[in-house]
Amino acid sequence: MLRTRLIVRDNRAQHANRGQYSVILFTMARAALASDLAALADRFKDAIGNRRVADRMLAAIAVVAPDERLALAFSLRLADDYADDLRAILADRAATTDLAFCLGSSELIGTELLSFGANWKAEFERARGESCDSLVASIKFERRDFSDRRNAAAALGVFKRRMFLRIAIADLLDRLSVMETARAMSALADECIRAALDTAQHLLGDRARAIGKFCVLAMGKLGAEELNLSSDIDLVYLHEATADSTALEAAARLAEITTELLAAECFRIDMRLRPGGRAAPLLTTVDGAVGFYQALGQTWERAALLRARPVAGTLQVGEELLNELAPFIYRRYLDFDTLRQLRAMKRQIEAELRDPAMVERNIKLGRGGIRELEFIVQALTLIYGGRDPRLRTRRTLDALERFDSFGYMPGDRARRLAEAYLFLRDVEHKLQTVAGLQTHALPSNPSAMRALAARLGVGKDYDAIARLLSQLNEHRDFVATQFRQTLTGGEEEFAASASHEARDAWDAAMTPGHSQPLLASLGFDRPKESAQHLRALAREPEHVHASPRRRELIEELGPLLLDEIRTLPDPDLALLNLSDFIAAVGARTSFLALLQQHPATRRILLRLFASSAYLSTIFIRHPDMLDTLVRSDIARPRRAANELARDVNELVAASTDFESKLDALRFFRHQEFLRIAIADLAGDLTLGEVQQELTLLAAAVLNESIVLARADVASRFEIPPSLRMCVIAMGRLGASEMSYNSDLDLIFVYDDRVDTTGASRVIASRIVQKLIAVLESRTREGYAYKLDLRLRPSGNAGPLVTSLAGFREYHRESSAVWERQALVRARVVAGDVELGREVETAREEFVFGRKLARREVKEIHTMRMRMEREIGAEDKHRLNIKQGPGGLVDLEFLTQMLVLRYGHRDSALRLHGTAAMLAALESAGVVARDDAAVLRDGYHFLSLLENRLRIDSDQPAWALPTSTDALRPLARRMGLEQADGASAMLKELAARRTAIRLMFEHYFAAEQSPRS
Repeated sequence: MLRTRLIVRDNRAQHANRGQYSVILFTMARAALASDLAALADRFKDAIGNRRVADRMLAAIAVVAPDERLALAFSLRLADDYADDLRAILADRAATTDLAFCLGSSELIGTELLSFGANWKAEFERARGESCDSLVASIKFERRDFSDRRNAAAALGVFKRRMFLRIAIADLLDRLSVMETARAMSALADECIRAALDTAQHLLGDRARAIGKFCVLAMGKLGAEELNLSSDIDLVYLHEATADSTALEAAARLAEITTELLAAECFRIDMRLRPGGRAAPLLTTVDGAVGFYQALGQTWERAALLRARPVAGTLQVGEELLNELAPFIYRRYLDFDTLRQLRAMKRQIEAELRDPAMVERNIKLGRGGIRELEFIVQALTLIYGGRDPRLRTRRTLDALERFDSFGYMPGDRARRLAEAYLFLRDVEHKLQTVAGLQTHALPSNPSAMRALAARLGVGKDYDAIARLLSQLNEHRDFVATQFRQTLTGGEEEFAASASHEARDAWDAAMTPGHSQPLLASLGFDRPKESAQHLRALAREPEHVHASPRRRELIEELGPLLLDEIRTLPDPDLALLNLSDFIAAVGARTSFLALLQQHPATRRILLRLFASSAYLSTIFIRHPDMLDTLVRSDIARPRRAANELARDVNELVAASTDFESKLDALRFFRHQEFLRIAIADLAGDLTLGEVQQELTLLAAAVLNESIVLARADVASRFEIPPSLRMCVIAMGRLGASEMSYNSDLDLIFVYDDRVDTTGASRVIASRIVQKLIAVLESRTREGYAYKLDLRLRPSGNAGPLVTSLAGFREYHRESSAVWERQALVRARVVAGDVELGREVETAREEFVFGRKLARREVKEIHTMRMRMEREIGAEDKHRLNIKQGPGGLVDLEFLTQMLVLRYGHRDSALRLHGTAAMLAALESAGVVARDDAAVLRDGYHFLSLLENRLRIDSDQPAWALPTSTDALRPLARRMGLEQADGASAMLKELAARRTAIRLMFEHYFAAEQSPRS
């Protein structure tokens, strides 16, 4: 998936109308103020002492002030006390508009401006000129040694109000975007907390020396740096674990004084998010917090900790706590029960609002409000963040962007949620800027709603309220819909019903002798075996206590699963794998809930269970890989090489140690492998596209593995800067025709023109040895790829790495015809670019430097016949679709021979893949059109058959049973659903192999002829 930057409008776009106000108001001879304001207007004119300037301000108030009376009243007070300063402001037309808008928007702003006395003008002008960076940089409290808490609290209050005024004015005047306002408010809160903590330590005197490491942890919106204009700040006080009672008592007193200083005149303090809530002490030790969360922690506390951030004191203490709690917050397995618990939290919030009208008016807690949007983000982060560390972010917009970038949410949905979030947060700011109150409710009277519309830049005309509500409802409706889909899934109503036959079979599950004939009637080919698997599925998990909820879910799902399984290519295999999967998840209900609530995911999983023992094993060993299926509806079947490289690099980089990096590499490989297989089974990829996607995946994992291997060697040995290395891909990787479970056939080449001691060869060998370990070693996530290095010069007897000079010399003087043939499909896939070009030049010279001689054609034919005799054996019970007569190797040898025969004179034939070479041979006239069609169709049939065999096993597959009963599931996977599908497939296979062998013999004979 291409990474897309979420493009969302901020509040500047909402206020585009006000930029035109100055043009409008200064063309007006007289402002059209309401008639009941005439007396105030006259008083203002008298106080300002300049009619022209007064009319300018009155016109501005009429056009832009959300509350004209409020704006006029504050203007009059400024004119009474500071007429000269006011006239200076009103001399500037833009400043006049800004002042009228601010004074008419907020009683708090007007009052605070007046509180600065003669300095009001400087404060206003400074706020008008602020940017986010300049504003945040100016948030610095002047530290002083206060003698008592009252003076300290008062000084903090003055500082907070002065900075708040600048932020509020800059927000109203669009000098700050929505999130820049939140960032500035968060920076202000951070500074106040740090100042309060420093002051509290000073006030404690000598007792402070005994405290030790103390940290203030910000939670909620402050932790995410998303604080609104009038918000509580949620704090947790942490102290390092210690048995020193003196230190603990002093730290507890420090927490109390810090809280008192902040709560006096700065911010409302909410300590309820600390471990244990109101019932717990104000101060929490790190060990106590870890013990509490591990023993008693709930989902809402996991959600709260997503946004936790150390802000003051010894920050390391907070970081260590969050690191220790990471397994509690981010579970490695998919926990869809999180959704149910978050739903319960939301219902509780709505119940607290009580009044249905308030639920509708509340843009934070009500329908489609900020809280629902935050719940969507938190739910997805909790569900997927354990498996994918890239999703771990405190900020809402960052999370939405990552959901889009990493394939957890469609881009349009993420963009619209981001737009809704910005709009709702802007409305929140404009509600709170009026009086500095913590309100989230839309006004209930029309005049207040009209003023809100004006503050938001929607306008002051008659239709402004309707336009505002239209925008607001559009965003809230979208958020509400997404909330319902995300957090309710299919739980609203589990309406799917099973057939009577499936229900009867399920009811008889615990008695295999009774269920066996019922399963046979449902279409199971091996009902005796399947009856045992059905019994295992229905019974309680062993060695663990299963909850009543699990029993309820399995009873609801069982008959429905049987009905869906009976329609699949191999229902017996599907039931076996499903039984093993349910046994593997044990008593955890979240996976069963997922299957119940997500029918599309359930159907994909069952299709995999019926199609591939190998893919099924992945899920049975790693049930948390189900997130790949959940997201499969938004995953694009095809991905670009640069996307894969970026994603695997970021996923590995997000892991902290070497072992976790290996796990991340394997997780990425499995996840992408499943993406390809799911799209393949769904028919969303052609066979060629499947091969290409598997090739790109292998290359991405290989390149990242080289980075890991090189870094590990570099940590222990010095790597010469002049050492160059590259990797040659052979076989299927080289041909871009990877299949499921293909090994990686590789050759490693190095070069160091400076080295004369052989040290570079040793280092290069160490890097390759580490690379082998990176790819092949088993971790809890399995292995990534198996490597085959036998095609290197001198084979198994040769060194792991070959010098560039050695590579050239070997192939000029010592290599056999089969090695020249193998290099037809070779290409450099990783490493130093310039060295890769030199290797490719040497390869082309060796492979295509001369025409393949007739005796060499015969040698290739002889080698093919020998392979057929020795490893292509067939009998009445099995066929070999790869090495047997007319198999895939016939096609490969034929195309490679012809390319070697004619590629020296025609560079268009110098391709790597079998299908591509065949098409080029046809275009060049080397292979007749009708012959090419026979070969092309035969290659596609055999390759597809191999694909369907390989997807079922984690081993290279070539053996095809001749029994029609055994072939029936494979025939269905090949699209042959009819009753005689297996027989039809065998007949088609025989015909195609015969045709391929005829073509093979014809062209080999022709090229050995003296006339050729």
